[in-house]
Amino acid sequence: MKTKDQLHRITLKKGLKPLPKISVSEWADTYRQLSVGISAEPGRWKTSRVPYAKEIMDSFTMLNIHRVVVKSSAQVSKTEIILNTIGRFAHLDPCTIMLIQPTIEMATDVSKSRIAPMIRDTKVLKSLFYELKDTAKTRDSNQTILSKIFPGGRLVLVGANSPAGLASRPIRILLCDEVDRFPQSAATEGDPIDLASKRTTTFWNYVIGMFSTPTIEGESRIDLEYLTGTQEEWQHSCPNCGEYHTLTHTQMITDYEEMKDEHGNITVIVKSVKWRCPDCGFAFDEMTMKNTPQKYFAKNPEALQNGIRSFFINGFTSPWLSWSTIMREYYEAKGRPEREQVVFNTRFGISYKVVGAFNDENEFLRRREEYSAELPDGVLLLTAAVDVQDNRLEVEICGWTPDEKCYGISCQKIIGKPSQSIVWSMLDEILDKPYYFANGTALKISRTFIDSGGHFTSEVYSYCRKNLYKQRIAIKGQGSPGLSLLHKVTQIKAYGIPLQILGVNEAKQQIFSRLTLTKGAQSFHFPLDSKGISRGYDAIYFKQLIAEHKVMKQKNGIIQAVWEPVTPKARNEALDLRVYNLAAFESLKDRINWSKIAEQLGLTVELPEKNQKKSSKVKKSTNKQRIINNDIW
Repeated sequence: MKTKDQLHRITLKKGLKPLPKISVSEWADTYRQLSVGISAEPGRWKTSRVPYAKEIMDSFTMLNIHRVVVKSSAQVSKTEIILNTIGRFAHLDPCTIMLIQPTIEMATDVSKSRIAPMIRDTKVLKSLFYELKDTAKTRDSNQTILSKIFPGGRLVLVGANSPAGLASRPIRILLCDEVDRFPQSAATEGDPIDLASKRTTTFWNYVIGMFSTPTIEGESRIDLEYLTGTQEEWQHSCPNCGEYHTLTHTQMITDYEEMKDEHGNITVIVKSVKWRCPDCGFAFDEMTMKNTPQKYFAKNPEALQNGIRSFFINGFTSPWLSWSTIMREYYEAKGRPEREQVVFNTRFGISYKVVGAFNDENEFLRRREEYSAELPDGVLLLTAAVDVQDNRLEVEICGWTPDEKCYGISCQKIIGKPSQSIVWSMLDEILDKPYYFANGTALKISRTFIDSGGHFTSEVYSYCRKNLYKQRIAIKGQGSPGLSLLHKVTQIKAYGIPLQILGVNEAKQQIFSRLTLTKGAQSFHFPLDSKGISRGYDAIYFKQLIAEHKVMKQKNGIIQAVWEPVTPKARNEALDLRVYNLAAFESLKDRINWSKIAEQLGLTVELPEKNQKKSSKVKKSTNKQRIINNDIW
């Protein structure tokens, strides 16, 4: 182990040498070794293998460039660009470097799985960094997983959720990875990038690098940062007309076969993919286009005056992604918002536009279906939701299939103040009754979520305590950004009951995504009234269901996406009810023995593979009057 005096002499000797005129890409081509078992192509780094990386890396050593922004798909060597930047400055221009990951856990993983192997396998770096020992007795106090000292500088890794790590020291090189996954605020301290950026102001030659695949249109941090820079797109020359273009999925001609199974799952076989030039109309295959001349074109070159370069690269340029793979994933995900977003973000490198509002309720009135009975075929589980208002209870019952189709069963109002016991007795009549299929079998409600956030909290708690054995659970919604649908469960000690906290922003996003689906997994279905009986799915219900939309707001200095009423006085009870039903289903779905329910109902059901217990086919029972309760799993 080197002593402090030895470290000082090394630093002094290094500091007296003139700074080499070498860029990050030149450093990487000269010194960097890619590790076996980690890199797809281990051995000496070659910038020529990923030519789009050169300008990005070299921006970190350009005079008067202080911010480098990279919006990209996955698998385009983004992490290697970050590592090469760290290596170059640690070796030739030592300073304090900070790498921010979305969480502490991710920072730890990157340190172990990527930075440690780079130091180990790149000779000039191995001699700079102390070796990190495995035991407490031999550990070098200067070297930890999240802090590594080298002569003249230090590499610090932090999570964007850690305000202490972000604001504790001066930084010259700040690298922010996957910024779209950063929390809106580091605890209560404010925007994590702004916190860290303030630590660079003492350096005239500071550089901030921001890297990410984008997420949702209108919410993406990397989209906004990209627009402030030069907006340099990696483009390919058309072999016929010579014009340069950014390759996109809309220009791809794909010859493919599509096969659907009985559950609506799609398998795509891609036979060929060609890019069609939007100028001359000629089409060329992948190999031709990947060997054609390529370079960046800046859409906003004036941003150089502000010291900001921004770059865009997508998966069609990556040497490790085939066009057939990208287009197969696209066609298999098409029509399913959750899967589509993954393809748009990680393959196309663009943010995903999610429908956040609908024109009017008429679209949904036309979509209503006639059920053969109270319960349509395929439903194997019932949930209920209760919204507590000052003068009534609103109740919705939903039916669910194993592939998460949701069928509205009934939406009702119980008029009366929730302080009156008769109101809760009337609720019991709705929640306790069986709901029937056409063949005479029936289901009972498995779980009910009841809103406790209004003026009658104690009444809700008392009712849930009395009916806890019937799975009637008090819930409360929170609109803070970043909360999962089933955020957490707390205990109401005075009543001896659980309280489920819901992340309603996440829930509403899921609701609006699923509302776009008219068939297949996760689609929403609504019933027509039958035999003179109103099920409650009328124009008022659908107006309330689509009564909110997502907007960007600045709160406490932080820009965040929030859900607001489309009009100032719009009511949203139907949307809240569907949120509670979705949450109730999510809390149950992984515990359900779908096969057993189908068997007791006397149904023959083909289950999705992930929901199969023993066999995908369940034998039909002869008991036509079976009523299935909520205690069979």
